[in-house]
Amino acid sequence: MKSFSFSSPGKVLWIGSYTVVFGGISHSIAIDRRVRCTLRDDVKENVFYTSYGKFMEGENPVIDSVLSVVREHLGDVKGVQVSLNNDEDFSFQGKKTGLGSSSASTVSLTACLYYYITGRIDLDEVHFLSQKANYIRQGGIGSGFDIATAVYGSVKYKRFSTPNARDWKVEKVQFPRDYEIILGFTGRSADTVNLVREFSKLKDTDCFKESFKEIEKDNEMALKYLEKGDLIEAIPHVRMARVGLKLLAEKVGVKLESEQERKILYETEKRGALIAFSPGAGGGDSLLAIGKEMERVKAFWESVGIKVIKVKEDRGLTKDA
Repeated sequence: MKSFSFSSPGKVLWIGSYTVVFGGISHSIAIDRRVRCTLRDDVKENVFYTSYGKFMEGENPVIDSVLSVVREHLGDVKGVQVSLNNDEDFSFQGKKTGLGSSSASTVSLTACLYYYITGRIDLDEVHFLSQKANYIRQGGIGSGFDIATAVYGSVKYKRFSTPNARDWKVEKVQFPRDYEIILGFTGRSADTVNLVREFSKLKDTDCFKESFKEIEKDNEMALKYLEKGDLIEAIPHVRMARVGLKLLAEKVGVKLESEQERKILYETEKRGALIAFSPGAGGGDSLLAIGKEMERVKAFWESVGIKVIKVKEDRGLTKDA
């Protein structure tokens, strides 16, 4: 009987929200909330136990997309029992917190099946197979930054044209260690796919292209400073890119942050955060604050009913057993 396990981290997209979907530069932080996949091969039919219940084939889109791609490229999968266990902060009171559990599950499951079939691990191949599975599951909507983060850790990332082209650009870029990262969950989940679809409706217009160009300039400058480990110089460019993104979102008809959330973020920065905003696709599910002395921020968030999730940067895919 074979038995082994792999785990992958969640993510926070803080540079390149939305624009990464349309080919822009981005940076995603791998965080210390992980999905662990354990595989055994002593059962008659494939069965999957997850943090959301028990599934057989054909019952879960994450599992089915991975099985489809693995079978296409590596061969059949029979007689495996798989456990996919999420760290608790991936959900709160039954709602997803937007930390990337589906992508981390995709990568850790792909890694387990790859190792089961080949007897080795190849990060680049796991990345390719995971990107393809994720692309199928999302109907081509996503950029794949979250898959790259779950495989490699914190990355500078540009999306692919198609997964089979393998023309993504991925470079490991760590977040500066001297700063604290906290996330806050507001109690509701955002529909990321539909938010991205709204942006896609205007992607070929001159207005969109001009706004994208200006946002991209600031994102690229932010990445240049981040690669040097200079967060203080990066933040003004992150802030300017966010201003441009909000203006573009208004034209698209998407609200990245409600008026109440804007007030909370303003008060967050008054209490010591160097920068605070709704990361990723926005939509109100989570808040991000970065700084050094963050106790007042945590206390404030808790006082207004926000679930505080303190995170640290973490590694990418690892074999745990």
